[in-house]
Amino acid sequence: MAQEEPHAIVFGAAGLLGWATVNQLLSGYPTSTSFTKVTAVLNRPISQDELHWPSGPDSPSLELISGVDLMQGTGDDLAAQLKEKVPGVEGVTHVFYFVFSAYNEDHIEECNRNCAMMQRVADALNIVSPNLKSFIYPGGSRGYGIYTPGGTFTPPLHESLADTLPSDYARTVAYPWFRQILTTASKGRSWTWTEVCPDAVIGFTPNGSAFSLALHWAQYLSLYAYNHRDGKEEVEVAFPGTEAGYRSLYTPVSGRMLGRIAIHASLNPESCGGKVINMLDQDAPISAGDIWPAIAAWFGLRGVSPRPNFAASDLKPGEYIEKYRHIFAGNGKTRALTCGVGAGNKQLDSIGWWLEFDRQFSSERLRSVGFDEQRDPVDGWIEAFEAFRRAGIIL
Repeated sequence: MAQEEPHAIVFGAAGLLGWATVNQLLSGYPTSTSFTKVTAVLNRPISQDELHWPSGPDSPSLELISGVDLMQGTGDDLAAQLKEKVPGVEGVTHVFYFVFSAYNEDHIEECNRNCAMMQRVADALNIVSPNLKSFIYPGGSRGYGIYTPGGTFTPPLHESLADTLPSDYARTVAYPWFRQILTTASKGRSWTWTEVCPDAVIGFTPNGSAFSLALHWAQYLSLYAYNHRDGKEEVEVAFPGTEAGYRSLYTPVSGRMLGRIAIHASLNPESCGGKVINMLDQDAPISAGDIWPAIAAWFGLRGVSPRPNFAASDLKPGEYIEKYRHIFAGNGKTRALTCGVGAGNKQLDSIGWWLEFDRQFSSERLRSVGFDEQRDPVDGWIEAFEAFRRAGIIL
């Protein structure tokens, strides 16, 4: 019997996590023969040129699909949609599911909504994709209780903590329920799931993002530099937050590393299946103070520590972007007007004040399943900034 060709389907392919994973799949990670075909499922139509993904003779074939409704109906209904819209869906071997419906006003409703969507997708794939081997989806630091003031656990945060959340808090987080849904859906079948868990994801998105810190700060710093440099040799820009927020430790992951870890997990279900696996750029944690000077310098600014007294007249990054966003249009960067952060501005504005506690992840499990690559976190920021500028999303 001929072995099936590796076919990856990526739901939420134009989002922060999905874009990064497709980018690595099309770049031939880990080898040019790891995948034969990639199906990118998008929320709305977008041309391949606008997506800025690599292409070449050794890249897997790429299929762009839009118009698949994950929010309504039953698993049977979704299976019918996939059969109709996705060529070769019966040959899908690896699923990357990067879809999340944010609903900030009611976290329990948000949890219920996303669990229903996850159930629908799992049921549909069990109908249409008999060759499925792995199902990758993201968790996050919210699953370690960071929405509790001061945090819930003492870092470094190990994956075993994900199942020990206080019950009241756990009701508001979808990830534990995702694990139950997928464990039941995969029972007795040929596939297994892996929850890959990032904290801050530093990467590029072609259409903006609801919660991209890199994009948020990139638009802020590019406008700040435009407004203040004016021939000056050096202009200071203070970190938007408190000294405690500036010094607290965390472990970010760049888009490149996120995509590679997700793919590694998908290709190694024997060691990664049924597990939560933390994602990070390097073992050693960093603080905002470690990177702020370097990322500000890319915009020709001198990044300095927070000001002791944040005046009421000072604008947080999201407020600053809103006030000066007309400058993008005046400089021909019209895509910046539609490719910003939007709904996530308030949460991202609060990061420097809210996340004043250490929350770094453990890398022990990631290394134990055979992923050894590391990179300087600053490189991920610069890589994202360069991509935003090429796409006309920042000045």
